[in-house]
Order: sequence, then structure tokens, then C-alpha cells
Amino acid sequence: ELSVKKMRAKYKVSLAIIGLMLAITLTLSTGYAVYISTNKAATKDSVTVDCFKAYFSNGQSIDMKNITSVLNEEGLETSPYTLTISNICTTEKELQVRLNVLKETTIDTNALTLDIKGDIQQETILYKNLKSVKQEDKNIVQSKLLGKLLIKPNETVRTNVKIWFDEKKAPTIPQDAIFKANFELIDTESSIKYNFVEGLLADTNGVDKKTKPDFMTPSVTSDGLYKTTYNNNAIYYYRGVVNNNYVKFGNFMWRIVSISDNNTIKLVLEKSAGNTKYANYSSTFDDAGFKFEYYYKMVDNNITIYLDNWYKTQIVDKGLDKYVVTSKFCNDASFEKDGSTYYFGAFTRTVDEYKPTLVCPDNTSGFGGVFERKIGLLTADEVIMAGGAYNTNNHNYYLYNGENFFTMSPSHHSNSKMNLFIVNNNGSLTTALTNSSLGVRPTINLDGTVFVSGNGTINNPYIIEQQ
Repeated sequence: ELSVKKMRAKYKVSLAIIGLMLAITLTLSTGYAVYISTNKAATKDSVTVDCFKAYFSNGQSIDMKNITSVLNEEGLETSPYTLTISNICTTEKELQVRLNVLKETTIDTNALTLDIKGDIQQETILYKNLKSVKQEDKNIVQSKLLGKLLIKPNETVRTNVKIWFDEKKAPTIPQDAIFKANFELIDTESSIKYNFVEGLLADTNGVDKKTKPDFMTPSVTSDGLYKTTYNNNAIYYYRGVVNNNYVKFGNFMWRIVSISDNNTIKLVLEKSAGNTKYANYSSTFDDAGFKFEYYYKMVDNNITIYLDNWYKTQIVDKGLDKYVVTSKFCNDASFEKDGSTYYFGAFTRTVDEYKPTLVCPDNTSGFGGVFERKIGLLTADEVIMAGGAYNTNNHNYYLYNGENFFTMSPSHHSNSKMNLFIVNNNGSLTTALTNSSLGVRPTINLDGTVFVSGNGTINNPYIIEQQ
């Protein structure tokens, strides 16, 4: 019986020893990768940056908790973050890959170590020894360049990044330490290149010093850019003879009309998209509205339907809608009565007072007003600001194209006839009945944060670098 008890005791001891050894083995084999098991669930993130499409095997963001430092030999055995990057443009491009440490991080990053293999090669290196790059994001406390990639069109490259904390640099790490970071991709060219608006306004010192133009007479000289304000926001507009405001967009040539500080660029089509009637009739105020009330409902006028159809076939159906910004278009319905004639706001400003404006009065007339749209027409005010003048021919300013075309500004109503402002084939601002059949020059507002090639001349117009 005694021998049996001894045997049982020895058996229990053996089991205890085996259990202890197993625990030690598991600890050694998993200690260096503790942070992986305590990360948030890995996700396959993707992002598009200019000409690059990237996939992140374990997510673009890094969130480590319960961090244990390890020897570099063990760190090299951890699972990598795999970055798969493709150039989706038609030209060779350079990409910068950065690792940003975020301000939520509480751990000392002096022991942060990386090993990078693939199309970017960095032997085991401390994060602090990588090249620092400037960051304006207040949520980023450190930003380091992992490497640069020169990627050909339709080429795909891959890089594996292993991250750990070196035990020799940080033997102990507080249990509540947190490490948060993210990968960032930067198009090298874009990082040093102006976007469209920035390029157009790169040097406006001379513009800011210009005095207000004389709007009584047409502009026949190379006036260029001027500055005005709209709701206390700066707007720059082109006036007179302009040779560097051409834009090629959607297989059409456009001219830049103005540049707003909300990063939008107003364009008008160089030639008419076609001819149509603004309205089917010319007897009432409603015939001058982009929309008007019909049996207690607001309906589109003929010009609105024409523009929307053109926009769908020439912009939306060609995948270009993403570059166009919804903006305010002014169909000014304010008016004053003089005898039996009703004069609308644009008439007073452009004919009587020579004070064009971009401010659109509130609508109380049951038609017209301010419309939030993707497409519209120029106003009579914009024609005057561009260099046109009422009943005065001008073949020199950039809006002249030898055609008769509509604006969207009501002029006057007299003898049961509704008139709109138009530009005639001599470049003069004048008027015509709303049921006249004239040219239509669509006007849109482009997203000015895009990048473009060209210099804006007719032979080398600005062209969006499409993604």
C-alpha cells in the first residue's frame, strides 16, 4: 500500500512538472507576438490615393495593447502587415509609404523596431532612425518614411512590414501601454504639386491690388483676374481678353469664369451645346424661371430639361459627375414696376447702375430664385464682369464666340411679353423673348482640388488627371 501511495505521489509530481514545462513553452512561443492577439480584429482595408490603389492585409491602422517586448530574432517571426499597391493611371508614378504614430499612443517608441521586405527593403531598423517627414495633422505625433516606390502603369507591388518592440531597448513595458499608428500613402508629385485652384491662385498679389473695373464700358484689353466678394468670401473672376483659361473636360472645351474660395471653379462651355427655346411661351413672368409653379407644383422649364438631359449624356454617362460640385445658380426673380413695365433685378444692376453682383436676392415671386444644381447658365451680371456691356458690341472678351446664347437672368416684362438677357453674335448683352430659339452654353462648377496638366492655353488646355 505504501509503495502504491509513493507511485501516485511521483505521478502527480510528474504531471505538475509536465504542466509547468508546457506552460513555459507556450509562453516562450507566444510572448513575442502578444500584441497581435490583442489587436482589434484584422480587416482587409483598401484605399485609393491619386493614381494608387492599395490593400492592407491587416488593416491600414495599427492598434496594439498588452504589449510585450521581444528579441529581434523573435520579432522577425511575427506576422507582417502586407501592403499591395497598384498604379491605376497611365503614367509611371512615385509613391511614398509612411508610418505615422498617433497621439493616442502612450508607449515610448524608442524601442519600436521594423523589418521591411519586398519592393521596399529596410533591414531591421529602429523607427526613430528612419527619415522624418513633416506632418500638419495634429493627430500625428511622429511620421517616418518607410520608403519610396516607382510604379509603372498597371503594375502591382507588395511590401511586408513587421513591427515589434525590441526587448533590449525596452525590457519592461507598462501593462496599460497603447500603441496606435497608421500607414499613409503619399503621391510624391501631388505632395509638392498645386491642385487646380492653388495653381490658378498661386500668385495673386497683383490681383489683390487691382481697382474695381469700370463696368460701364466693355473690356477689350488683357485684364485677366480680378477679385470680388460673395457673402464675405473671396471670388476671383476673369475679365477681358484672356488666353490662359481654357479647360478640356468631357471632350469639350470650356472657359474658366471664376474661382471661389470654397475650391470650386466655374466653367462655361466654349461653344453652344445646341439651340433650344428657353420656354415654350413668353407671356408671363413664369416663362423666365428655371422652375415655375404649375397647378400648385414646381415644374422644370424647357431650358432646365434641356440642360439636365445634356448633363446626363455628356457628364454623368461618361463617369465625370464626380468632378462637378453642386452649386448655387441665380435665376434672379426680384423686380420693380415702372408704369406697365416690370424691370427685374439684373436689368437695374447691368443697364441702369452698372453694378453687377454675385449676390442673388431671395425669391418671393413664385418662380426663379437660387437653385442648388450641377448645371446652369451664366447670369447677365457675370457677362458684364467678364467684359461685356449692354447694347455694345465686343469681339474681344473671352465670352465672345460669334453665337447668340441665353443667360439665366430675366430682363423685363412689357406688353405681355417676357424678356431674358442674352448675348448676341456680336458679343453684346441684349434681350430676347423667352420663347426665342438660341444657343445654350452650359455652366458647371468643377471641384478645384483635382490635379491638372496643361497651362490653360488653347493649344495646351488644363486637363484633369482622372483617377
